[in-house]
Amino acid sequence: MRTRMRFHAVLGIGLLSAGAAACTIDVGGGDAIVKREERRFTVTGPAELDLRTFDGSIQLRSWDRDEVVVDIERRGRDEAAVAALDVAVKQDGNRIVVEAPEPKDAPDLIHIGPFRSASVSLVVTVPRKTNVTARTGDGSISVSDLSGIVDLSSGDGSIEARHIEGDLRIRTGDGAIDIVDAAGRVEANSGDGSVDLSGRLEALDVRTGDGSVIVDLFDGGVLKTDSEVNTGDGSITVRLPASFDAELEAHTGDGGVHVSGVPAEAVTDDRSSGERRDSLRATLGKGGRMLRLRSGDGSINVSR
Repeated sequence: MRTRMRFHAVLGIGLLSAGAAACTIDVGGGDAIVKREERRFTVTGPAELDLRTFDGSIQLRSWDRDEVVVDIERRGRDEAAVAALDVAVKQDGNRIVVEAPEPKDAPDLIHIGPFRSASVSLVVTVPRKTNVTARTGDGSISVSDLSGIVDLSSGDGSIEARHIEGDLRIRTGDGAIDIVDAAGRVEANSGDGSVDLSGRLEALDVRTGDGSVIVDLFDGGVLKTDSEVNTGDGSITVRLPASFDAELEAHTGDGGVHVSGVPAEAVTDDRSSGERRDSLRATLGKGGRMLRLRSGDGSINVSR
């Protein structure tokens, strides 16, 4: 691979060694070239979407039409870079696939200043009843007002989901996760980032390697399977409705477990060290499925 380097300002950057990987360094610089394209598809009944981009944001929103609209934004440093961005779009019945693979001949880029590397971002409007798989190698994802199986993944970027009904699965290698007013089952996993979740849930599996977790369960949700909230390093805050039924198990490696609104007689196991409790087991309401809370390093707070 050829080594290409461009400097728009003197920054005192040392020379790369001869054995270093080839890259382009952009320091500040001019405006990127942006080209947009719109594609429309008619569907009958619930749509099936598979969206994939090597780099770029993905946004999904719903409307009351049996039609899918895909807005494609190609971005690059010049016309040649934009032309190298292939986007494959195809429809088979109600299934629509949009795939933007990484250009094979694109040089690696180090970004300094406002310039961004080549990317393909997607803004997609769909019927409310839609099953979605959305993947980006580097970029944020936001979805709202969908009903179905929603599977979202980013290699590096925040993910936001609002008013999703059904099965919601979210993964990001590095970024915050924000879930508002979900209904059904939720899986959320961040390698490094906070998780904020609210809704009427049947099951939840929340994990982050490093970050705080806030869970706000609304009245009307009933756990149908054992559920868990886990952070390697961070606090956990769980707010439960008064009518919530579950077996609660909480443990922190370094911090404290604090509960309010749980009668003393409901606590079946309480391990304390002085005034600080690091583990607790309790029966909430009529009991039922297990809700486990785990923090490697951080306080756990539960309120009803």
